[in-house]
Formats: sequence, structure tokens, C-alpha cells
Amino acid sequence: MKYMKLYSLTAATLATLALTGCGNTPNPEESFIYNGHNFGENKNVNFIQGVKDGCKTLTGAYTKDHDLFNSNESYKAGWEDGRLNCNKNEEEEK
Repeated sequence: MKYMKLYSLTAATLATLALTGCGNTPNPEESFIYNGHNFGENKNVNFIQGVKDGCKTLTGAYTKDHDLFNSNESYKAGWEDGRLNCNKNEEEEK
């Protein structure tokens, strides 16, 4: 009985370790990197445009497609991420 518990515990531990090792690793080729910041993988066109517009806003050139911002969650999320995460100095150098 004692060995059965030890066997079960060992099997559970090995299974946990094996599944943990199978996690996703970021693929830089699929990542959207803009202005020195990685905004993540598999971003759609609206998110990307939102990031670019949000980054431009940091330079004082307020840029936002209000219709898209109010109707498209991807654009809105991208614009907010861009405005919050872009580096103002790097954007001015472009």
C-alpha cells in the first residue's frame, strides 16, 4: 500500500512536469513589435492601426479614428496600448 501511494505521487509529479514543459514560447516572427515595444502575437490590422495611432498621440499629434475606436474593440485596445506603452522619445525620432 505504501508503494502504491509513492508510485501515484511520483506519476502525478512527472505528469505535471511534463505538461508544464509544453508551454507556449513566444515566436518573434509572429510578434507585433512597434517603437521598441512587443505588443504580443497574432494582432489584427485594426489593433496594429490602433497602436500606431496611439503612439502618434504621444508626440502631441492627437490621432484617433473615433468611429473605429467606438465600434471596434481591437482598434480601441491597440490605441490604448499604444498610448500607454510607446516611448515618446523614440516616436519623435522616427
